[in-house]
Amino acid sequence: MDIKMQRIPYRTAGNMLLIFLFFLLAACTGKKQPAEPVPSKEKTATLLQYLEENGNLLNSPALPALINADDLFRLLHAQNVHIIDVRPLDAYREGHIQHSIHVRPSQILDHFEQVIDPGSFDLIVLVCENAMTSAYVNSVLLMLGYNNVLTLRYGLSSWDSDIADGNWLGAMSDHMEGRLVFQDNPKGPAGDLPAITTGETNGYRILRARARKVLQEHIPGSMVSINELMERPEDFYIINYWPRALYEAGHLPGAIQYTPKSSLHSNQYIHTLPTDKPIVLYCFTGHHSAYVTPFLRMLGYDAYNLPYGANSFIHTTMLTTQVATRSFTEASIHHFPLVGKDHSELLVPEKEEEESAVPIIGGC
Repeated sequence: MDIKMQRIPYRTAGNMLLIFLFFLLAACTGKKQPAEPVPSKEKTATLLQYLEENGNLLNSPALPALINADDLFRLLHAQNVHIIDVRPLDAYREGHIQHSIHVRPSQILDHFEQVIDPGSFDLIVLVCENAMTSAYVNSVLLMLGYNNVLTLRYGLSSWDSDIADGNWLGAMSDHMEGRLVFQDNPKGPAGDLPAITTGETNGYRILRARARKVLQEHIPGSMVSINELMERPEDFYIINYWPRALYEAGHLPGAIQYTPKSSLHSNQYIHTLPTDKPIVLYCFTGHHSAYVTPFLRMLGYDAYNLPYGANSFIHTTMLTTQVATRSFTEASIHHFPLVGKDHSELLVPEKEEEESAVPIIGGC
């Protein structure tokens, strides 16, 4: 018996193909997509425990990890010092420390992990205009275990007078002199930690994921000026990061005292920080609080640094009652040359016969 093949019309075949593709697409799109990470307080607790068990940076005597301009200048001839300038590129091109390289904060982890061998350097120094951004970045690197990184005290304001004019010298003020208060404001009630979003479970991997997120943020956006703060102080949870005795001698309205290097610990008062209100920290210079701010932001707190610290509102008091490193003056500027700005051929000092140890100064 002859079997004749019936030819399927072209249009019918085309329709069948379209139907097949439709069902194939429906089957593919019907597959479950990976679930988005859910914000978790348990992940925050894991991260906090990891940080406290691995260096306990926030409460260590090393903070703030600073180097003075004259000490760094003497080290410029050394081949094993790596200087990283984290300012915007145009500012770097206008003038930078000899041999320093330009790396933006958002790229710093890639630089440490893919470009250099950080442990091969005796010292890595971060610089910016005023030390607020560089200290912030340094804090994240120290939390990750890069323990040979320092920040230039006062930033390039201590190096160059023009930079100082636009930063430290321009920021100092006495407008709160005689207006500080003495009321002892209580800490908030103990509560939960914030919830953070990360797809990781291991303490270090949570830390690294949060570090990358924090460094991708616009760091100047993590600062609140004294004028912004005093316009509506009730909108903020204000932390006075001074010893108790200095707090009792006068503090900003609404400020609550937390003792540096001890209070912000899981067995102390970190659980008293609010999760539903922005937190602003101030210290003497803004250096120490610049290290604390990213720590709190890694944990999910809405934390901000008050740049320049008390120098931005009671500069004369800082100058006349505290140690020299707690204030900034014209004498703090060393007038060292910058590549791109100055034309001196001798940009580094001659090597000394004996070099003193590089100071890691853990105090404002």
